[in-house]
Amino acid sequence: MSVHILTDTLLADKKVASIVENTLENNNKNWARWTSPLTCLALLVHAHCALAEDTLQVTADSKTAPEKGYVAQTSTTASRTNESILATPQSVSVITRSEMDDRNVQSTTQALQYTPGVFASTSAISSRFDYFNIRGFDSTLNGTLLDGLRSTTQQSYVQYQPYGLEQLDVLRGPNGFLYGAGSPGGIINAISKRPTLNAQHEVAIQTGSHGRMQGQFDTSGPLNDDKTLLYRVVGVGRDSNTQFDNVPDDTLYLAPSLTWRPDADTSLTVLASVSRNKFGPPRPYLPLYGTLLSNPNGQVNHNSYLDGTNLDNHMTQSNLGYELDHHFGDRWTFHSASRYTETDLMTQTLSGASLAADMRTLNRVAYEFGIKGKIFATDNNLKTEWDAGPVHGSSVAGVSFRHTGEDYYLNYGRASSIDIYQPTGNGRFPTTSPYTSTQQNANETGVYLSNSLALFQHLNLDLSARQDWASVNTKNRLNDTYTSQDDQRFTWRAGLSWITDIGVAPYVSYATSFAPVLGTNFYGETYKPTTGKQWEVGVKYQPEQFDALFTLAWFDLTQDNVQTTDPDNSLNKIQTGQVTSKGIEASATANLTDDWKLIASYSWNNLETSKTTVAGAQGKTPTAMPEHMASLWSNYTVASGPLASLGLGAGVRYVGSTWADTNNTIKVPDYTVVDAAIHYDLGQINAHLHGLNVALNANNLLNKHYWVSCSTTTCTTGYDRSLSATLSYRW
Repeated sequence: MSVHILTDTLLADKKVASIVENTLENNNKNWARWTSPLTCLALLVHAHCALAEDTLQVTADSKTAPEKGYVAQTSTTASRTNESILATPQSVSVITRSEMDDRNVQSTTQALQYTPGVFASTSAISSRFDYFNIRGFDSTLNGTLLDGLRSTTQQSYVQYQPYGLEQLDVLRGPNGFLYGAGSPGGIINAISKRPTLNAQHEVAIQTGSHGRMQGQFDTSGPLNDDKTLLYRVVGVGRDSNTQFDNVPDDTLYLAPSLTWRPDADTSLTVLASVSRNKFGPPRPYLPLYGTLLSNPNGQVNHNSYLDGTNLDNHMTQSNLGYELDHHFGDRWTFHSASRYTETDLMTQTLSGASLAADMRTLNRVAYEFGIKGKIFATDNNLKTEWDAGPVHGSSVAGVSFRHTGEDYYLNYGRASSIDIYQPTGNGRFPTTSPYTSTQQNANETGVYLSNSLALFQHLNLDLSARQDWASVNTKNRLNDTYTSQDDQRFTWRAGLSWITDIGVAPYVSYATSFAPVLGTNFYGETYKPTTGKQWEVGVKYQPEQFDALFTLAWFDLTQDNVQTTDPDNSLNKIQTGQVTSKGIEASATANLTDDWKLIASYSWNNLETSKTTVAGAQGKTPTAMPEHMASLWSNYTVASGPLASLGLGAGVRYVGSTWADTNNTIKVPDYTVVDAAIHYDLGQINAHLHGLNVALNANNLLNKHYWVSCSTTTCTTGYDRSLSATLSYRW
């Protein structure tokens, strides 16, 4: 049934039409701002009788997730040769659509919070970007991919709508041999929803804490009888506040896609998306004194909003791309993917600068910056399968190219001070003056070769290599000067795994990475790229008795050429710094039965500034990085009896203490939060309600207050308890 048929059926009913009319009359203003999900709730609840005949025709295979449950078997992110996760000699995690639905995740950051080795805990005030660290290294900018292609410029981060994703792949450790320049800690690859062979549809409305109202839909299926043309359209609209006054969390998202399959060997998928988000300012800081440290005036409310009101903070992202696959016989496959991305970001903030002598007056400065980014990325490769005696090989050779263009400006000015104990916002953003204005163009070209060799049935050898050439040209529009920078780097991975007959797979690997460092030092010399190298030893286990994957890994990761202050010239930066990250990660992902799913993880990360010129910092832990993290989530659905289709989910997340300063003298406490979920198929009550589902979700159920991170002057607060109720209809 199409969305139009659903709408026509609903509006044909006089009672439903009356509901619409009354809602429009009473909510003219809010209708345009997506409070209309209230009306949708009334429509869905009333419409079940009119749609009962059609909803009973829902087929059992109408699912949105390509992976059943929580356990994924393969990840194209971790290997160009489509190796199984068991055979991949590096740590890989997959957050499936099923897991995201059970937990009702509202951001990519939230989706990653049960993943080993990933610190994804952001401030509660701003939803601008998806922030995360992997194995102690910031991967927000250099570790984010969409459908295998990078989608960030040098300054513009991204935010992915989780409802528009099939899954999230996490590859931990260096990955330059796959994707070129990037973070040594790892990457996140967001996989978009794609058209499905069988028709499937979902509409849902959601309400929750802070006046949250959200509507979303996902419709997919064939456009013709022979199923050579498939479509999918995903949409989300949200109007919401946050736990801070005057701070929105609004979004509009639309993602259409189309697949053409003229024959069994060829598939072309066109993917597009556009989103517009409104959010809070990017510097949601509270002063250190009065939060983590004592203040003679008392404790500051952790939800105090010390920024301005009526600020302009928004971001628009647009994507248009394709994926083409063609098989030449049984042995050869050509793959081509390209995407064009535009990003438009505007940010205003009145940021706290320092506390006055009275320890209650916060001096503030005004920042306004805008970014307009354009990105074109393409990746093309040829894959072949071959055999030579006892060896089965899978080889991929390819070339990739990425161009980014970016206009960036930063304006700076004075702002009025504010009382941190009795804050009142400003109704007007002050006048600012240009501080930075640049235009930047960057190109990166890479050629790569990957080989996966299966020897003597049990031994797997992985050999991958890549050569990259990167260039950046920057124009400073304030002084009309130009700088250019060229870098090149060879990166590689070698890995060995042994897959036993009982599903145990020990492995060892060595991998490298690099990332250009932009700018010049005090003497006008360009910086060298940072480099990463890692040894990893681990074991994976995939039992035959039930669907599960258990992993245990030890890693030793080093980043070199890190910038540090020149001891002979405080105005200069030199690249003698080094950061090391050693640790252990353990995870368990299981579909214990068709109705019982579980994920668990533990991470120990010994992060150390092993070389630096900063006094007192050598041998210490970098700031805002926990040493220990652990999590557990389980979801169980009753299969039969009077409570059939009742599902219960519960989770607990632990994040260890961090340091606020480089000398490790100010400790930020650890914290533990609890999440929970209840869901129920209303069709168990009445057959006419078949397809209607209700879910209640709670994040930080016990309302634990915690600090995400602190510096020597500020702290950022975490999310309070958040509740949501969702009513969905699938057919």
